[in-house]
Amino acid sequence: MKDLLNYLQKYGILLCNVNPELPALEDIGCTWGDVTALIDRQELFYCKAFKKRTTYLSREAYYLLKEIRQKKPLTPAAQKIYSIMEDGAAAETDFLKTVSGLDAKSYREGFELLLQNLYITALHNGKPLHENWSTFLYGTAEEWEKRAPAAVPIENARERLWEILSQTMTERQFRSLTGRR
Repeated sequence: MKDLLNYLQKYGILLCNVNPELPALEDIGCTWGDVTALIDRQELFYCKAFKKRTTYLSREAYYLLKEIRQKKPLTPAAQKIYSIMEDGAAAETDFLKTVSGLDAKSYREGFELLLQNLYITALHNGKPLHENWSTFLYGTAEEWEKRAPAAVPIENARERLWEILSQTMTERQFRSLTGRR
């Protein structure tokens, strides 16, 4: 857990699965248990902000990215799911899907939009499915922020985020992540 936290604090971003674009959890010798421990402590922000892939952001990277990235408007399905979470309670996807009343495709598309655009995140680890995977209890980004407030005021967000992320990503990847061409 400490290695993962140190990595995120230095580099700001990490992907879940091995890929040719950015370092992933396995590349740095960390495990699913490290991820879930940091999620439970709100030391990382779980999302799908980088090319729709499972992405882990440090607290600082999250707040900086939030400052400069424009969120896409919510679709009706995403709005329905989000409204269920607005009371601050954390919920698993099975519960959210049932309560929303959405069909599988609409639910999946709405939920993915919320994760890709920093509207929601994992607040806690859920039920273990096996040693390298579990469910999550999801909540709004605002609820996560209450539990993990920004450490310092945000100044020169774009420059600071680039300073952190340029250690592992190209300018093109950075523009894609931030939504700035």
